[in-house]
Amino acid sequence: MILQPQKMLFEQIADYFGDLIAKGAFAPGAALPSVREVALQESVNPNTVAKAYGLLEERGLIISVPKKGYFVKEDAPERDELADTLNYLLGKGYSLSDIKAAVSKLEEESHD
Repeated sequence: MILQPQKMLFEQIADYFGDLIAKGAFAPGAALPSVREVALQESVNPNTVAKAYGLLEERGLIISVPKKGYFVKEDAPERDELADTLNYLLGKGYSLSDIKAAVSKLEEESHD
């Protein structure tokens, strides 16, 4: 996993697993690695992983089954990569007008 300093660690873990789910690495109904397993693998506190999995639940990607673990929802929504990219750019300090100007420039270049 590649760390991104502008995001909290639990968000990075959630994004990592969200990407894997979106790419089909975890099929609908598949179990995710246990909180403890991910915590050991990534050398982080289990609470951080639990918070990441909670975020994935909020995003509608996974469900928690008590005493069994976390599973990919059967009807998990697809990840919106464009929204993720725009949020990343906004987080890096670009303004909406900067982004709009860049899009306009790309449109002009594609018509040439």
